[in-house]
Amino acid sequence: MDRIHTRRYHRSVLAIEFIDTRLGPDLDDAGVTTRWLFHRGIRSEPTPADLAELARLQSTADHLLRTAVTGEAADAGAIDHLNACSAAAAVAPQLNWPVNGRPRMWLSTSGDSGAHVLGVIARSVIELLTGERARLRVCEAHGCRRVYLSASARRRWCSDACGNRVRVARHAARRQLTG
Repeated sequence: MDRIHTRRYHRSVLAIEFIDTRLGPDLDDAGVTTRWLFHRGIRSEPTPADLAELARLQSTADHLLRTAVTGEAADAGAIDHLNACSAAAAVAPQLNWPVNGRPRMWLSTSGDSGAHVLGVIARSVIELLTGERARLRVCEAHGCRRVYLSASARRRWCSDACGNRVRVARHAARRQLTG
């Protein structure tokens, strides 16, 4: 069995970052993707075939998360693909508790590491869609379509930068009308 360590990484954040082209992995570069995964507690060295599967999962996840925000019906093929990715990775949490140490979790998998990565990310998307879906939003700033988790029902932008851009544009438009 492979031994795959995991850090505590909020799974919802993993799903959001995975679909974000600014925060997500560069699926054209195996080294960059490996580092991106490692910083999220996932050890894997994806092959070119794994990168292609990750790109397909990224498209599926993006579709499903955006569909959840709009309330439209999700594509059945996308749901089947997400479920297949999740099912392909047999992962079992394991406990390591050294004498005089603190307990830590690691994941063992009998599948290959590519299937493990697909499974972890697919499960992240599933947990987000079935748990924190009400907090899921698409940024309303002009030119930004990032998906994010809102901390407040009033929040309309993915970041302070997007909010500031909107406020500056509004201010400029008001000045133009009065000037």
